[in-house]
Amino acid sequence: MWRFAEAVERHVKSADYDLVYGLGKTWTHDLLRIGGGTVYHHLASKPKRQWRWKDRAAARIEARAMAPDAYYHVVSNSWQSDDEIAEAYNVPAERRSVIHNFVDTHRFDRTRLSDDVSALAQELRLDDQVPVFLFLGTGYRRKGLEPTLEAFSRLDGEAILLVVGRDSRQAQYQELAQRLGIVDKCRFLGEQSSPERYFSLADCYVLPAYYEPFGFTVLEALSCGTPVITTKKCGAKEVVTSEVATVIDRADDLEALTDAMAYWARLKGDAELKSRCRELALSLDVEEIMAQNYRCILDVYQQKQAARCQT
Repeated sequence: MWRFAEAVERHVKSADYDLVYGLGKTWTHDLLRIGGGTVYHHLASKPKRQWRWKDRAAARIEARAMAPDAYYHVVSNSWQSDDEIAEAYNVPAERRSVIHNFVDTHRFDRTRLSDDVSALAQELRLDDQVPVFLFLGTGYRRKGLEPTLEAFSRLDGEAILLVVGRDSRQAQYQELAQRLGIVDKCRFLGEQSSPERYFSLADCYVLPAYYEPFGFTVLEALSCGTPVITTKKCGAKEVVTSEVATVIDRADDLEALTDAMAYWARLKGDAELKSRCRELALSLDVEEIMAQNYRCILDVYQQKQAARCQT
């Protein structure tokens, strides 16, 4: 990681680029985009004894990347990450911007996928009268699988929980499902190459994250017409409304999480709800977001050219 950053620095110094756009793990850039939150805040939540050597290297690289003379501008994909950058590295407000993510609404489209979704439901032998919850992601602890299982076990009535993704400690979560008496209602399906099928199949997407810089999957679920449960620690809270999502205060607020799951379960099959979810995703206009990115790049380019003219 460190050698790569050094190699990038040498390369950029030997070239004459109009603009260098950094995406992390380097310190040589004009414009830096932070898409996964800060390493600083990620590590602050872990005891130092748990830091790996690459965590320490990433922290040092990020500190250099955020040094006052290392950039012209920093872009985040959520106000949550923007606040982190300001707090950790004192990046001035005029040198920061927030540009939210957008979603591929063609790929994540329940209507287009209707035949695939029907086939998947048959493959999983799902009862079309029973609500289906979906938990999807990598890194089950941070994304909140434990409270999801706990809250799911408290639900009255029939329901199914699909767990899609991977985690080195998956067996521990399966054991937890066994202890909670819900193992027959939980399907651990592993990593899947077509998440859009699962978002379209589900009646509610559950992401009670302890920390999620943005939460791109929230937009993917909404684009498929599926309401969402998440937390105030998820950056995507900034783009949802109460009509299509429940945002709880904390991942470990099991009462609030259970209530939210019960609420969305009651709305299974609500066509108007699916339409509202889809409309919100469509409102995050791709062309406008791309235009924001273009304007930001052009502004930084002009700043760099002006600085060159002064030297």
